Amino acid sequence: MITNENATRACPVCNSEGYTAERISRDPWRVARCEDCSFVYLQNPPALEQLMAEFSWDKTVETESVRRKAEQPVLQWFDRKTRWRLHMFERPESRKFLEKAIGSGNVLDLGCGDGRHAMALSEAYTPFGVEIAPVLAEAADKAFAGRGGHCVSADSLSGIGTFEDGFFDGAILNSYLEHDTRPLEVLEALQPKMKPGAPVIVKVPNYGSWNAAVMGRGWCGVRLPDHVNYFTWDSLADMGGRAGYSVQGVPSANLPTNDNMWAIMQA
Repeated sequence: MITNENATRACPVCNSEGYTAERISRDPWRVARCEDCSFVYLQNPPALEQLMAEFSWDKTVETESVRRKAEQPVLQWFDRKTRWRLHMFERPESRKFLEKAIGSGNVLDLGCGDGRHAMALSEAYTPFGVEIAPVLAEAADKAFAGRGGHCVSADSLSGIGTFEDGFFDGAILNSYLEHDTRPLEVLEALQPKMKPGAPVIVKVPNYGSWNAAVMGRGWCGVRLPDHVNYFTWDSLADMGGRAGYSVQGVPSANLPTNDNMWAIMQA
């Protein structure tokens, strides 16, 4: 297995190289907290080609499941046996937040996978996507074509660049920013592609949650090495502001008991 374990990535927010080690690190992966802006990030992420292949999402999900069952057998058994608890209340969804913000229009799903999330939007929305995995991008493109949209098979910065300025009425970044080594650059590139005031719905794991504080490296949001960024509300709002957005939270969803959180960023 080839890694970038000897490489050191500067803070992707402020480019500072000063850091303190974060307790969720696991050899050979080094997680750091920036000494200047407090952002938490993986210093030595795999190369992009590895993230697409050896450390792709579908593979790391299975790897993490096996590891957690071995390290936390009782907790993982309890979690499997009580999945019903997740359906006791209506769950927050990026799609619903977007539909509440706008009634129709061109919508970008960044890191859209096979397109199923964007296709869950009503037919009032025209879905577009950017997806780096060719097989998934092809599936999304076929699905989106039936609604007048398309999917670009490319990395996010390249894919975003193919669209005209002011093209999108809304965008969804659903569990995406934690995977990209250039999150601030992606948000900056997306900003001019949005119509004035258009909402960008961002969902990321909540590193400021109580569960994250208690579980440490055993927290469900720690996925090494494909989760390369770890957001608290403050760091997510700071990044959005630096990229030129006004940023609002979702108070009903952004609770310390929730392992995920949402931001509504407006261009």
